[in-house]
Amino acid sequence: MSGLRRWVSVALTAVVLSLGGSASAQQRVASVQARPATATAANGQGANGANSASGPSAAQSAEGVVNINTATEDELQRLPLVGPARAAAIVALRARVQRFRSADDLLRVRGIGRASMRRLRPYVTLNGDTTLASRPGRARAQPTSTAP
Repeated sequence: MSGLRRWVSVALTAVVLSLGGSASAQQRVASVQARPATATAANGQGANGANSASGPSAAQSAEGVVNINTATEDELQRLPLVGPARAAAIVALRARVQRFRSADDLLRVRGIGRASMRRLRPYVTLNGDTTLASRPGRARAQPTSTAP
């Protein structure tokens, strides 16, 4: 991961130099360089989306998880992208199949596709208690300026 971080640092420095090295651009580069690097592949989950033996991911430990096999509609609505209708659809599917065997079983719910599953997966578990207290905040991208 340090190689990727070094590459990003060099690329951002090149952009700042090409923009004339303004103070605000230099501050943005410094803030990006100070952020910790994260790997999406090493999020503590196995190939089927269930938590692996290596432990929960950083998002799970900081925010919490929702057990999709036991959660109520209100608890399911704490998940990102899940509102009242989608929570009701998850509960209806769970009633039909008795229990979810994989987090990817949520792909059978109308409105949940691969992109949605990427956002949901860190907050979904198949066993244990529901510990997600509220809907996680959405990370917002920093605005970029195109002024010379």
